[in-house]
Amino acid sequence: MKKHTHRRIISLGLGVLLAAGAGTATAADDAVLGDGAGPVSGPAKAPAISANTASYSLSIGPELMSGDTTYQIGYPAVDPSGVVYNGYFPLSELAWPLDFWLVRLDGRATINDQWRINATIKKDVSTPGDNMEDSDWLTDTNPSRLDVYSESEISSFDAFIFDTDIEWSFFRSNGLSVYAGVGYLYQNLDYEAKVLHQYSPSGLPGFDYYGDGRVAITYEMTYSIPYLKIGGDLRVNPKLSFEGSLAYSPIVEAEDTDHHLLREYGGKISNGDMDGDAFMLDITGRYSFTPSIYMEAGFQFMKIEVDGDQTQEYGWGIPLGTIDEESESTQTSGFLSVGYMF
Repeated sequence: MKKHTHRRIISLGLGVLLAAGAGTATAADDAVLGDGAGPVSGPAKAPAISANTASYSLSIGPELMSGDTTYQIGYPAVDPSGVVYNGYFPLSELAWPLDFWLVRLDGRATINDQWRINATIKKDVSTPGDNMEDSDWLTDTNPSRLDVYSESEISSFDAFIFDTDIEWSFFRSNGLSVYAGVGYLYQNLDYEAKVLHQYSPSGLPGFDYYGDGRVAITYEMTYSIPYLKIGGDLRVNPKLSFEGSLAYSPIVEAEDTDHHLLREYGGKISNGDMDGDAFMLDITGRYSFTPSIYMEAGFQFMKIEVDGDQTQEYGWGIPLGTIDEESESTQTSGFLSVGYMF
């Protein structure tokens, strides 16, 4: 995804937070305090109208993610003339690692203690240390036999994540608050990789190859995830609180592009268009050192499953046809951040 698109998404998130404060005010007191202990009645007023009050917080810190994004392709396949070929699944699988560090910026606007608007921006600050694994099953008579396997080193990596939601607290009692909300998550992952070693575990000839240091493959995956969530806050004491939520999306959209650069005819380019669902779990603890300064630690888990079609062509524009594609991403992360309450 181009950098200017990332900037537009960042601007959207900041705009959501700033807009939350528009029109907020503090209602004037209905009584005037005199020299004594009790209130002194003031001039007669029109009935007071409850006005919103708003507070804001901003935090920053590191996050460590682990997991992978794995996609598979297989039959049925359709050639450029429209002929359909049926067979087994999968033919090929590529597992892209997600073990890397990010920096995250979190913003929150709380309105009248009942509504909250959250926005999070994350950006990679390291490259995955694990290798990409590529597996192929090529034998029609024995489709479970692994015929070709390779590993590639991640030489370049870029990740951008934007998440925003609005929450409504519909129940509060004795430090417990329960809320529901809607949100949107955008995620873009972009890889370059160099082949280390390819070979045939089943002994097929012609597949033994050592990389020469050139980038052999690039891969980009983009997720667009609107979701529903439900969660709760628990205030243990004035300094310590916990928050947890579950979220689900039945309308995930995913697009990916795989470019095998060293293939014939300008390389092989594969573009996938998929949809599916996602499940998210989020648990956070907060400790306030002062009324304004706090620290947060959290755990997040997300599982994404999508499927659809992959369109393949050579780099010179020669079409190869379409094939079924399935993708699954498992993402687990922990973070620590320091924040300020306005």
